Amino acid sequence: MSNWNFVPKLASSPHVHVNLNNVVSAPKKVAITTPSKIVIAVTATVVVVLIMTSVLVPLFLVLTYTGPFATTSLSSTTTTTTTTTTATTTTATTTTTTATTTTATTTTTATTTTTTNGGPSECSSYTTINDVTRLTTATGGSGCDRTLFSSNTTWVRFNGAGGTQLATSAPASSQCGTQGTGWYSGSLPASDVSNSGTVCYAWNSNNCNWSNTIQVTNCGSFYVWGLISPPVCSLRYCTA
Repeated sequence: MSNWNFVPKLASSPHVHVNLNNVVSAPKKVAITTPSKIVIAVTATVVVVLIMTSVLVPLFLVLTYTGPFATTSLSSTTTTTTTTTTATTTTATTTTTTATTTTATTTTTATTTTTTNGGPSECSSYTTINDVTRLTTATGGSGCDRTLFSSNTTWVRFNGAGGTQLATSAPASSQCGTQGTGWYSGSLPASDVSNSGTVCYAWNSNNCNWSNTIQVTNCGSFYVWGLISPPVCSLRYCTA
């Protein structure tokens, strides 16, 4: 622009007169070429895009994970792996089978027989014993009738090879498969009659070291004996 302080003014004129010779012309405008315009436009666009990206991307992430329109949940997942070890214990069992051989030294056959008979009731129901080791001719042993009989009367019929009745005379001790030999010292009843008698047990030289009372019934063709357990062990009823 011109410097108006150097413009001369006329005192008699209200108008300003300009001396064009003193006017300095305005500088010429710089011409901008088309390539320069393109470069400037591209640069400005890149700057704007970068600014918008730096603002919008963080904002988008915040809204996505924490905002009211969040659709993705950030979470930390911890995976625990448990290893189970199973111990198998095998137990070996050994079974030992032992064969036991038993030698029978006493043969006793006992059966309960019921018959129809018009005599005493014990003649119809009794236990049959056939035991050859009870014979007075059999050797001694450790047999004991306390394990076979009790304090209650058991009606017995002796039959077969083991003898048909109790011995009626004293055998020697240590016979009949036992040590104290039992024999009947009383009298035998008549047919269909029952009575009581004494059984003695011989021990060493004493023919009646122990004794107990029994019953005997004559059933016509055989006798039945009402026996109880002997006084002590190693005593046994002997047969003939």
